[in-house]
Amino acid sequence: MTMNADHPFIIKTPDQPPAPEYGIGFEIFEGMRKHSANIAQYIEETGESQTYHELLDNCIRVAINLKKENLDEGDIIGLCVGNHKHSCVAYAAGLFIGKIVTALDPEVVSEENTKMLQKVTPKILFVDENFLQNIEESIANLDIKLVVIGENTNGHRSYTEFLEASDDDIKAFRPIKLNSSEGTAVIFFSSGTTGVPKGICISHYSILANINRLPTPVLIVFSQLNWISYATLVLRAFRNGTSRVLMETFEIERVWAAIQKFRVTDIFASVFQIADFAKFPKPIDVDISSLRTLMCGGSTLPPDILSTLTKIYPEVLIFQVYGLTEIGGIAIAFNMYNPIHREWQFKKPESCGTVINGIWYKIVDPDTEEILGPYKPGELRLKSKSGMIGFYNMDSSGEYDSDGWLKTGDIFQYDEDHCFFVVDRIKDFIKYRCWSISPNTIEQVLLSHPAVEKAAVIGIPHDEESDFPMGIVTLKEGYEVDPKALEAYVEERVLDRQRLRAGVKILKDIPITSTGKIQKRFLRKMAMEGRI
Repeated sequence: MTMNADHPFIIKTPDQPPAPEYGIGFEIFEGMRKHSANIAQYIEETGESQTYHELLDNCIRVAINLKKENLDEGDIIGLCVGNHKHSCVAYAAGLFIGKIVTALDPEVVSEENTKMLQKVTPKILFVDENFLQNIEESIANLDIKLVVIGENTNGHRSYTEFLEASDDDIKAFRPIKLNSSEGTAVIFFSSGTTGVPKGICISHYSILANINRLPTPVLIVFSQLNWISYATLVLRAFRNGTSRVLMETFEIERVWAAIQKFRVTDIFASVFQIADFAKFPKPIDVDISSLRTLMCGGSTLPPDILSTLTKIYPEVLIFQVYGLTEIGGIAIAFNMYNPIHREWQFKKPESCGTVINGIWYKIVDPDTEEILGPYKPGELRLKSKSGMIGFYNMDSSGEYDSDGWLKTGDIFQYDEDHCFFVVDRIKDFIKYRCWSISPNTIEQVLLSHPAVEKAAVIGIPHDEESDFPMGIVTLKEGYEVDPKALEAYVEERVLDRQRLRAGVKILKDIPITSTGKIQKRFLRKMAMEGRI
């Protein structure tokens, strides 16, 4: 262990139970086969359902055809798809044959996709027809085979071709048994504070450890395929034979109807989506008696919204979790089936939870590296076997301290019960809803304006949306420009999530450190105090 392993302020928890040896593909194949008669997916838009027998048949067909592609060891299967009934098929099929799987954010512009695909280049990429043009522009100089889900293939191979297989081949198919669960299963993309994406390699062990939790009998999960929560929640369903309700878009009225129609038991959503359950309470004639939990992650749930929700839905367990891809999923959470944890959440609504098994915790002064005790804010650092393997083809040593602990970049403090509270953020990225936004990307747009000399982008806290980006600029000598014009200039050049929703402020000067870095935490403090 590390040199500080016995420090009195290091919080240690028991290890997770050993993970199965043969990898995720084998585990979910056996789970789907065991529960073949169960409903795997309800499709809210059409009202149809699909059993595990039907879903497994499709996954096997795609896996058989993927094996014919003569993929080498280490080759990657990619996806750029929405959240529909075909989305998970290639995902599972890739794992069946022991390949690494990765997924792109369908809403990302081609330039960003190009950066990611240059870092992590799949051999085959499954793409929805409505994202095809974007992907074609992204892979102009890359050797990637496209498989298109939909009618407009534009000369590429069709997904329907990958569903063609003989009955004998289907009957004979068996998933790969891996020799170890320590290898990479899924690669997730970080946004990166510099705008350079990093491929976060998560092992079979990590995901198996995180799906070895309580099953969710009928789940709605609004996570996209490129999120760690998708991997853990959806693969947990496959392993346990439980059901998912697929909804391509979040509309609260349709969610209420879906809960009643499909007898939904659990929902995982972002904070801004969970807030809608408080702002738009269920219609009187809708029966939600099946619903047992509302879970949210990605940012902090405001205490007033939590209080409102618990009053409106007293029979539903409502809780938030703190997690990050680099640790393999959830790192801090209350177990709402534990009466002590329920009492803690009631008494401490500002807390995002407590420790979970399989992770060690410490709070550190980021300037002195001193390990801090209760009620002293510092950077949260974590150590776990379920943490990331590292970055794909990139050095990740900078993500850890000298004792090998993962630096989360988030300022926390904890109390005598080991309940944790978010205080601030060190990392430069901005969290808007469930997206991590690179300030650098927006800053470069601001700097491209002829009037702008210097630019900084910071996050301004918002109760429901996590942060709103704010632009802070200085102008070149002799130039004048309206802040609203700069907002509009940025809006025309970035994704909707990257808009400067907190506006633009023009200063005479921007404070910098002795090393020439912009003092963003100081700027944020000034903005919060209304001094800019």
